[in-house]
Order: sequence, then structure tokens, then C-alpha cells
Amino acid sequence: MANRWCIVRQMARENDVRPVPGARSATDVQQDRRPGSESFGTRLRRLRVTRRLSQQQLAAHLGVSVPAISAWEKDRTRPRHGRIEALGALLDVSTPELLGTDGGEFSPDMLAESRAHIARVVGTTPDKVRILIEF
Repeated sequence: MANRWCIVRQMARENDVRPVPGARSATDVQQDRRPGSESFGTRLRRLRVTRRLSQQQLAAHLGVSVPAISAWEKDRTRPRHGRIEALGALLDVSTPELLGTDGGEFSPDMLAESRAHIARVVGTTPDKVRILIEF
């Protein structure tokens, strides 16, 4: 009887944190890029190294910490929009080039499709999903 109780308790513990059906982890999303495309962090590092700038120099120019630059390059976090513009100017590239977009990827249905996908993942209706884009 004690063994069965331990198994039930272990199953309950394992089930305390379950992934949402159909949800994808951040790692899955990062790996789901078009072949040949590079992440923001990889692109930032490549551009920084090409311009012969250290993380410390880049951080000093932008008024941020070296760990912030490292986190950006490792795709752990992303800079705010104002910093992205400053990064582009410092690295002598356009914002779309820095972000890896050419502006042609957006379609009118993209937000509706994204809203529907998010609704399915969290189990609600698309009209209850709000997408906020900050510039």
C-alpha cells in the first residue's frame, strides 16, 4: 500500500506543472526559424564583431550593462525599441536589417492568425486576445 501511495504522490507532483496542450517552449520557438536565418542575438554578435566592438564598448555607447549585451546576444532578452534604433545607428545598419526583417513578412492576416493561435493554446476565443506592439 505504501508503494502505491508513493507512486500516486509522484504522479501528482509530476502533474502539478503540465505543459498546455499544443504549447511550445521558448527553445522550440527559437529553433523554428527559416533555414539559413539567424536569431537576433546571433546577428547582433556578428555585427558587433564585424565592427570590432567589444561587449563592453557597445554597452558603454548604449548606456547599458555588459550582462545586458550578453543576454541580447544569447537571445535571453531583447533590447527595447529605442535601444534597437541606437544599436542600428551604432552598427551602421537599418533597424529592419538588425531585426532580420525586410518589412515584407507582414501580411494583413498575420495578426488574426496569431490571435487565433494564441487563443487555441490558452483555451479561449480570439476576441479575448489582445496583441500589444510597442514602438
